[in-house]
Amino acid sequence: MSDFDAPARLYTRPPMTRGVDPQRMNWLWQLILQATDLDPRDVRSALNAIGVGATDKLLASWQVTDAHEDYFPLTIAELERNLRAVIAWKAKRDQAAEGMADAENEDSAAVDATADTDVGKTDES
Repeated sequence: MSDFDAPARLYTRPPMTRGVDPQRMNWLWQLILQATDLDPRDVRSALNAIGVGATDKLLASWQVTDAHEDYFPLTIAELERNLRAVIAWKAKRDQAAEGMADAENEDSAAVDATADTDVGKTDES
């Protein structure tokens, strides 16, 4: 389907099935974790990297229902901060991996160049 083809059905917004409390966004955090490959350990690392003292216990408290005794409410501001921290952390991680790959390629090229200059040399040279 191209951008100009009419869709089979018109877009309609789904009905609001819950009241949204910006001070209690744990349910949305749980959906994000379920819908993505986001690992809570990576979230903790990302938060720690920006100076937020996140612990495994805190992250676990965001992933349980409000009926659970370990529940701790996650605000919309915390949710945004968490996602932005993960985005920055992943970009930095990818950049570091890219830099390491470039360094390995440079090392490999240097070894190949050295090997090329040694071809034809004997111990008597």
